[in-house]
Amino acid sequence: MVARAYAATILGVEAEVVTVEADVGLGLPCLTVIGQASGAVSESRERVRAALGHCGHDLPPRRQVVNLAPAELRKDDAGIDLAVACALLAAHGVVDEARVRSVFFWGELALDGRVRPAAGTLVAADRARRAGFETFVTGGAGADEAALVRGIEVLRAPTLADLVAHLRGDRPLERVEPDPAPPPAADLPDLADVRGLAIPRLALEVMVAGGHNLLFVGPPGVGKTMLARRAVGLFPPLDDDAAMEVTKIHGVALGRAATRLVRQVPFRAPHHTVSTAGLLGGGSPPRPGEVSLAHRGVLFLDELLEYPRACLEGLREPLEEGAVAVVRARWNVRFPARFQLLAAMNPCPCGYDGHPTRACTCSRQAVQRYRSRLSGPLADRIDLMVPVHPPADGRGLRAAAGDPSEVVRARVERARALQTARLRGLGIRTNAEIPAEGRLVTKLCRTTPGARRLLDRVTVTRNLSLRAAGRLLRVARTIADLRGAEDPFGPIGEVHVAEALQLRRDAILGHGPAAGCERPRPETPAVA
Repeated sequence: MVARAYAATILGVEAEVVTVEADVGLGLPCLTVIGQASGAVSESRERVRAALGHCGHDLPPRRQVVNLAPAELRKDDAGIDLAVACALLAAHGVVDEARVRSVFFWGELALDGRVRPAAGTLVAADRARRAGFETFVTGGAGADEAALVRGIEVLRAPTLADLVAHLRGDRPLERVEPDPAPPPAADLPDLADVRGLAIPRLALEVMVAGGHNLLFVGPPGVGKTMLARRAVGLFPPLDDDAAMEVTKIHGVALGRAATRLVRQVPFRAPHHTVSTAGLLGGGSPPRPGEVSLAHRGVLFLDELLEYPRACLEGLREPLEEGAVAVVRARWNVRFPARFQLLAAMNPCPCGYDGHPTRACTCSRQAVQRYRSRLSGPLADRIDLMVPVHPPADGRGLRAAAGDPSEVVRARVERARALQTARLRGLGIRTNAEIPAEGRLVTKLCRTTPGARRLLDRVTVTRNLSLRAAGRLLRVARTIADLRGAEDPFGPIGEVHVAEALQLRRDAILGHGPAAGCERPRPETPAVA
């Protein structure tokens, strides 16, 4: 008799349905698992055999073959154990095969028959819902994680014996509902702690509001990292779709069962000694890297130019496409990586070029070599480049406090609401995702005659490419949204373009016409 049960195999942060076929017939007694079973799945026959014996369901000596279809997919997830056991039980007539076929199983079996949660439960449950299954069975804390997926019934099976009793109709399993309690409020650092630094504060607000990438350039101790750590408190909570994406990625990468969806945007800050695989993803099987763990959030790279060149250049495609493809001899996996890059760097090797009181000890050639580590193509993907200077008069700690994070977050939420209305139906969420070239940026970023004249003049004097001009226009669009625009399609004014120019100073990296480090200048707050 041939019986079928259903499970999944995890590929990156998505899953594919696996059909577990069990055939029992005459021949030498054995249990064979075929269908590219590797890793943990190749060992499942011993776990399944022991678990069945301890639960009082010793199988008669028969020739037993378990096939995992489709055969071309590698399977190495221990969560398939439960489906293998149920398919065998149905093939031997212990439980009803029709009832087994209507359930999606996911769980690892202990030798004594207990059902353990397997990594990737949320991914498997979401795939089961999309495949049309109505019931999902797993064990332990995995049931609480699977209950986060709406539209599918989740049952908790403590042991294999309990699951058999449920399938026979003797004793139903516990139905698990999601935890209705709201997540505890996170204690995040407040932007009001940053005194002075009006232009860098504005740049951080524009970055969060429009989804742009931002680079701070300044000497040590001026407040670059302090600003970056306060970016998370400016983001609104993740919506349902984004929260599900982030929770799935973190569950696969970190192997932790979630009891509620992640609502706070991720903030990842890998050390500059991170490997290319650790940053972009890799391994066998491939696992998400830091760029994917920062999906829908912020990837903060402190001391940007100290990162290996391969890591920096590997960021170019994810920044443009919002995903990273990991290709290996036996794997081809695509991980989501729609993150915002927030970076900080010193202006020179010693760090004090342009400091008002400390002298720089670097030669001009050393400065140029240092800055050339950031390639032009990567710099072109950073919308905002802002110098951060210490106050020349030493009044940093005595400067008036700026708006707290709560006030800034309210402005960000209003700006993002305008973007949602403007970008509805286009498949993008923020101004930064508008293509920098083509008709769409012209349609969504209309300008007044004065703003157009200023933009044309700057394009000529700075020798900007069409892409660079489009990026400048997107930043101006975000600034207009922050300044209280009521019409999502209203024109961008001249003052908005001027502020966008103030937040994009290519010369600090030697990429503009005035190569070399800018000296400190009095900072003036942006036009309100």
